[in-house]
Amino acid sequence: MPSALHREPVSNNDAMSSFKLPSSVWMLMLFATLFTVIGGYIANYYVNVRGLERFQFQSVLLRDEIADRMRTYEQVLRGGVGLFMSSQQVSRQEWHDYINNARLQEYYPGMQGMGFSIILKPEQIAAHEAAVQAEGFADYKVHPTVPRESYQAVVYVEPFDWRNQRSFGYDMSSEPVRRAAIDRAIATKAAAVSGKITLVQEVSRDVQSGFLMFMPLFVQDPQGNATDDPRGMIYAAFRMNNLMEGILGDKFSQLNLKVYDGALIRPSSLMYQSGANSANPRYATVLPLTIGGHVWSLSLTTNANFSSDTEAMQHKLLLVFGVLFLGLLFYFLYQNAKGRFREASFSQQMLANEERFRLVIEASPSALVMVDRLGVMTLVNAHAEQLFKYPRDELLGQKVSMLLPLEARQRHAEHMAGYMRHPDAKNMSQRTDLQGLCSDGSLVAVEVGLTPIIFSDGQAILATINDVSERKLIEKERERYTAELERINRELDSFAYIASHDLKSPLRGIEQLAEWLREDLADNQSETVQKYLGLIHSRVQRMMSLLDGLLEFSRIGRNNAEPVEVDSGFLVHDIFALVNVQPDFKLQLETELPTFVTVKVPLEMVFRNLFSNAIKHHDKPAGLLRVGCELRGAYYLFYVADDGPGIPKRFQQKVFDMFQTLKPRDEVEGSGIGLSLVKKSVESLGGKIWLESSERGCCFFFTWPIMIGKTSHDTTSV
Repeated sequence: MPSALHREPVSNNDAMSSFKLPSSVWMLMLFATLFTVIGGYIANYYVNVRGLERFQFQSVLLRDEIADRMRTYEQVLRGGVGLFMSSQQVSRQEWHDYINNARLQEYYPGMQGMGFSIILKPEQIAAHEAAVQAEGFADYKVHPTVPRESYQAVVYVEPFDWRNQRSFGYDMSSEPVRRAAIDRAIATKAAAVSGKITLVQEVSRDVQSGFLMFMPLFVQDPQGNATDDPRGMIYAAFRMNNLMEGILGDKFSQLNLKVYDGALIRPSSLMYQSGANSANPRYATVLPLTIGGHVWSLSLTTNANFSSDTEAMQHKLLLVFGVLFLGLLFYFLYQNAKGRFREASFSQQMLANEERFRLVIEASPSALVMVDRLGVMTLVNAHAEQLFKYPRDELLGQKVSMLLPLEARQRHAEHMAGYMRHPDAKNMSQRTDLQGLCSDGSLVAVEVGLTPIIFSDGQAILATINDVSERKLIEKERERYTAELERINRELDSFAYIASHDLKSPLRGIEQLAEWLREDLADNQSETVQKYLGLIHSRVQRMMSLLDGLLEFSRIGRNNAEPVEVDSGFLVHDIFALVNVQPDFKLQLETELPTFVTVKVPLEMVFRNLFSNAIKHHDKPAGLLRVGCELRGAYYLFYVADDGPGIPKRFQQKVFDMFQTLKPRDEVEGSGIGLSLVKKSVESLGGKIWLESSERGCCFFFTWPIMIGKTSHDTTSV
C-alpha cells in the first residue's frame, strides 16, 4: 500500500482489485461476531431477569394489595365493635344506620354483608326468638335446631336484602369451619378469618366460594371495660369472586391468580380463579398470605398479556440487528483504514468517558474535590459548593488549603507532600477531629477519602468529603442515652434489693406478733380466732415469697453465672425429691436426659417451679409427672407433663403473666409469680416456653440452648 502512493494514477477499479484486507480486519470481524452472539445471549438473559423481577414485584404488590384490603375490612369490623362498646344496647335501626353510612357496596366491594351474632344458651332460645319476633319478624327462628351447649345466632345483618335475609337467625356455630374461626377470634381477642365455605346467602345461580371474618365482642363490666366473657361476634360475609375482582380491577391484567384455602394447593381448596389455565406460563409462584390468623395460598402465573410484542420478537430482532451490525462494521472497516477507524473510535470514546466522568462527579451524593500535584483545585461538584458555601468559580484554581482551619494548613501541606510521593487509595478517615472551613468562617465536621487518578497530563487526587456533623451529634446523644440507661439499671438493681430487704423487716415483725398471739391464745377454742391467726401467718409467708420472687425476677438476665457441666437427669430427680412432699406422686423419665455445659441455677429454677405447680394444683392425692427431652437444632426441647385437671385454653397464655393464679390464693397458696420467672428465665437465654392442655393433664414445653452465648435466638425451627 505505501508504494502504491508513488505510482502513476490508476482507475478506481484497478485500486479495488489490488486492495487486500489485512488479517487483523478478519480477526476483528471474528471478535465482533463472537461479541454479537454473547451480547445477544446476555440481552436475552437480561430480558428474562427483568421479566422475572417485574413478575415478582407485581406478585408481591398483589399480595400486599389483598392484605391491605382485608386490613381495611378488619377496621370496619372494629368500628362495629366500637359501636357496641359505646352503648349498652345497640338497636336494629342504629345498626342499619351505621352500615348504611358505611356504604359497603361502594367503598368495600366483595363484602356481602355485615352483621352481629349473639351467643345464646339453650334455655335462652325461646325468649330470644320471642323478642326478635316482637320486633316485627314473625318468622324468625334460630336454625338449625341441632341441640348444642351454645348457639351463635345472627341477629343483625345489613344490608337486609333478600340474599342476606337467608342468614337471619342462622346459628354459625352449627358448622365446623365457622365455629373454628369463632373460637380462634375469642381465644385471640382479634379478628379471625374462616376457611372456605359456601355462604347461606348463596342460591342456585352464580354460586361463589366465600368466607367470614369475625371480630369478638365481649361483655362489659360496670365500668364499661371488656371482660373475658364473650357476648357475640361482629362479622362480615365475603363472596370470593366479588372481593377479588374488586381488588384486581385492571391493575393486574398481566397476572392469573388462584386463591387456595390453606397452605396446600389442591383442587378442593380452590376459592378463586382469574383467567383461563395456561399450559406453559412464563413465570409462576405461590405466595402464602395470612389473614386473620388463617392462611391463603396465592398461586400466580403470567398470561399472554405479560410479554410485550418487543419481548416476543426479541430473538428475531436480535438476529436482524446482529447481522446489520456485522454488515455495517465490515463496510466501515473496508471503506476506512484500520488506523483512522481506531483513531476516530478512540477519540469518540475519550469524549464519551470525559462526559460520563463529569456526570458521575456531579451526581455523587458526597462533596468531590480534585486537586493536582500542587494542591490546586481543578474540579469541584455541586455538593462541594453547598458544603463549603463557596461558588464554584471561587474554588477552581485555588489551593485546597483554603478549606482548612488556619491551624491545620501547615500540617496538611506536610501530609500532602508525603501522600504525593506514595499515592494510594485511602478509605474515609476515622479521625474525629477533621474539620472544614466554610466561606462564612464556620467549621463543619467532615470525613475524607482519597483516590489517586492518572491523567495524560499528570497525576491528580480525588478527595471525597462527607459532612458528619449530624452523625457526631447522634453519636454523642447515643453515648448520653447509654450512660443514662446504665445508671438507671444500677439504680433498679439497688432498688430491688433495698425494697425487698426493707419490706421483709416489717413482715418478720408481723409474723413474730402473730406467733405471740398464737401462743397467748393457744387455749382459745374459737375456730374463728385460730382461722384468722392461720390466715395472718399464710399471707405473711405469701408476701415474703412474693418479695423473693420479685427480687429474683428483677435479677433474671443480669446474673452472669459461669456455665458448668450439668447432668439434667440427676438434676430433675434431685429437684423432684426436694419439692415432692406427697409420697403418692411419682416421677417418670420418658427419654434420656442430656448432660451438657450450661448455667445450672436458671435451669434448676425452671424445673423446680414446673414441678411445684404441677403438685400444688393437682386435684388428686396421687399423680404422675413425666419428663422428657429431644434435640431440636441448637436447642434441647424439654417437656414436663402431669395428669392433673388441665388448664382451659382461654387461660393458657394468662398463666405466664405475673401475679396470675387460676384459683383463689386462699385455696392454693402461691405468689402468682412462679411461671413468670420460668418464662423470663427461658426467654433471657433465647428459648421459648408454651403449654398444651386438653380436658385432662397439662404439658409444658420449653427450649434451652445447647451452647450458652453461642446459639442463635431464632427458635422458629422448634
